[in-house]
Amino acid sequence: MSVNALFTAVSGLNANQTYLGVVGNNIANSNTDGFKSSDPIFENLVSQTMSGTSSSQEGLGTNVYSIQQEFGQGALQTTSNPLDMAIDGNGFFIVKAPNGSTYYTRNGQFSENASGNIVDPTGNVVQGYPLSSSGVASSGSPQPISLNTGAIAPKATTTATLTANLDSNISPQISPTTTTGDFMGGYITGNYSAGTGNTSSSAINVSGMTYKGNTGDAPASLLIGNGDGTTNLYNVSEYDVNGTDYTPAALPQSSTVTAVILSSPLTSSVLQNTAISQQALGVASPKGIVAGDDMQIEATSSSTANPSAYQFLNTVASVSSSTSTVNLSNAMPAGDTTYPFKAGGSVLVGPVQDYYSTTINVYDSLGNALPLTVTFAPDGSTSGAWNTYYSINGTAAERPSLNPTADSGSNITFNSSGQILTGQSLTLSDVPPYVTSTGTLPDGATSPLTVALNLDNLTQYAADSATTSFIQNGYSTGTLTSFTVDKSGRITGLFSNGQTKYLYQVALANFIAPTGLVSEGNSLYSQSYASGQPAIGTAQTGNFGYITDSALEQSNVNISSQFTDMIIAQNAYVANSKVLTTENAMLTSLEQAVA
Repeated sequence: MSVNALFTAVSGLNANQTYLGVVGNNIANSNTDGFKSSDPIFENLVSQTMSGTSSSQEGLGTNVYSIQQEFGQGALQTTSNPLDMAIDGNGFFIVKAPNGSTYYTRNGQFSENASGNIVDPTGNVVQGYPLSSSGVASSGSPQPISLNTGAIAPKATTTATLTANLDSNISPQISPTTTTGDFMGGYITGNYSAGTGNTSSSAINVSGMTYKGNTGDAPASLLIGNGDGTTNLYNVSEYDVNGTDYTPAALPQSSTVTAVILSSPLTSSVLQNTAISQQALGVASPKGIVAGDDMQIEATSSSTANPSAYQFLNTVASVSSSTSTVNLSNAMPAGDTTYPFKAGGSVLVGPVQDYYSTTINVYDSLGNALPLTVTFAPDGSTSGAWNTYYSINGTAAERPSLNPTADSGSNITFNSSGQILTGQSLTLSDVPPYVTSTGTLPDGATSPLTVALNLDNLTQYAADSATTSFIQNGYSTGTLTSFTVDKSGRITGLFSNGQTKYLYQVALANFIAPTGLVSEGNSLYSQSYASGQPAIGTAQTGNFGYITDSALEQSNVNISSQFTDMIIAQNAYVANSKVLTTENAMLTSLEQAVA
């Protein structure tokens, strides 16, 4: 009698015990993210030939030749972690251990470590490619992905686009003329700190101030803007005319004032191009002018086609009917000394609700936010004609490309359909609102700040004046606040200044024979001779799948199938044990018979 049956039964017990172990491991990892189930591969052992023919071969049992993993797709489960990633399709994430070893995984449960690197649960660093500003990945080998980008550099504003409607139902504007002679208005030509301006050594240098009144009638007080739309009134002790000082009562007619000495120091700091003017403006008739009205003062334009233009915008503080005098506040002259006040010229006065202003922050090269205010003022009582005034950081902005047209004298005109005709685009410059004598901004930002303002989208309809959009292309510095991952694995950073920036693209690897990978635990694999060399690329290219952010690939273990396999393995184990006990009983009977 042969005892082969004993060894055959034992091989079946061992093989099916391994089968149960594989099934148990699959079930144990049914909730392990990125886990791939395994199947045992059985083989029959070499047969023994009893009579020299295959029909008489007796098997020697079975053996588990290998345990092969199944890399089928697992279900995707959404999470709240933006760094969690799941691959839908082919590919493995590439991670590098601190000792330099490279591993591959389908478990995209990632987070950021203290160094700013994206890591897996075991601390291995995820690999990827740095991205250009346009989202193009760099060439070469993948690198550790880092979110430690530092602050994003600011960008100076160069363009702005305003979309707004100006109400066509404007009130008629009052158009008196100024009395000849005695109004002075100009610009401060330097930066002055609070506490200065009341001595000859700290005199305030000015330009554009020509006294055209009678000797002895020069104003004893002047308005100086604060750069925020408010104005202070200061008493004047002396006017400096090219080094010669005169009291207000002695200032000669037609004097060009070069500096002003105040009776008391400045109470706030002022910047270059700040408005300085006398408070009282004589008009031919103050009828219809009330406090709070906005007033446009005619100036002499550099345009040869139309030498007159309204370049000064002010607010009426009070009106004296007995002396036909208007007291002003918040004076904002045009940002160009070639537009001086025109003595004896006309003014336009109207209710404040007829004047429309809108503001947006623009940015210098260091990221300082500077408010750009655009004010639209009706030109007379004719619908369709408007004057425009601009200020940057509270002071008037130059507009060198904009000159009044010969036919209307207005900055902006509309046709009868409410479409803009003239003044659609212009260039605004901050020179010299807050530029120092050296030609640089006080904080070191690039000078000048020049903004190309597009007004193509302005309309004039019978509706309230309102801004639909006012956009510009500059921004301040910003720090990384959050990020997103797209289907191609590109990580985009969202910064505190509202800007976005491409950071990295996640690298993927693929293998000709992924079943040849060596499992290293923790859902990690390493390459082997059987797997072949990895093909490196990115999601949505070649035969790589795509990446879903805020999601994880679940284990691909099918519990119902594993229960079925468990029953099969159990029955096979029990049957093999029966073979073993039966063969043992037969041997026992034989021994008893022989005895």
